[in-house]
Amino acid sequence: MKPDRTIDAVAPSPNGFVFAAACAAVIFIAYAMTLGVARELTPLQAAVASAANTIPTMLFGIGAYWLVRTQVVGRPGFIQLPAHLIIGAAFALLTYWLITVMLGIAGAASIVQFTVRPFPHPASAWQLLQNLTTYGVFAALAYIHARPASATVALPQPPAERSSLLRRYFIRSGEDFVPMDVDKIVSISGADDYCEVATLDGRHLARMTLAEFEQALDPSRFIRVHRSRIISVQHVQRAEPAGGGRLLVHMENGESIPASRSGSKRLRDLLL
Repeated sequence: MKPDRTIDAVAPSPNGFVFAAACAAVIFIAYAMTLGVARELTPLQAAVASAANTIPTMLFGIGAYWLVRTQVVGRPGFIQLPAHLIIGAAFALLTYWLITVMLGIAGAASIVQFTVRPFPHPASAWQLLQNLTTYGVFAALAYIHARPASATVALPQPPAERSSLLRRYFIRSGEDFVPMDVDKIVSISGADDYCEVATLDGRHLARMTLAEFEQALDPSRFIRVHRSRIISVQHVQRAEPAGGGRLLVHMENGESIPASRSGSKRLRDLLL
């Protein structure tokens, strides 16, 4: 018997704390230089004003980055768009609010008694637009880092090895590489050039298209029941009619997956 094929993941991303510190330093310097020149502030005043802008931006930026990376990346487009609208609006408003508070503290003699003054209307609009733009940068970084951090790499199989089907692959978990057995796969959802793999233990992203996954898996155990879904036959709990010749497939992990007419026919042919 040939050994299981293993698929290694891409190189680890830079240390998160170092990266966050570098981002904070860049934002702080940019704000200090801009505010110092625009308002003719002393270096100390510019540093204080810059800190009042940098702290809220980084605080809520890290939160937005984490939400996008863990809850948005890899989801279908109809979920990603409203998620970005909600997270982006929350980031812009919360950052604006905390900046006004921080500036009030910076301009007061006491951190207990201070006055919070909103920006004038034109400045408020500019600040909110700036916050939305900053959110776009954090969201883009989340996408860039999430793909290599949680993705697997599909290696094309030479024609002579087509009979050697995928059995194991590796994903990154923190700084470690963890083997995943194909037997644990419950379902696979297509998401652009990536797939979201649901297993008995959780979910992860795989940097493979659904078509590539379909070619690498055993067709007697995995079936494409929809143009965007592959399921594992061994983890089917039950299938019930859904009308129009379609089936609703219930999986062991609690998923209920609607099958297309053609997918339902393939599933019936395989099971019956």
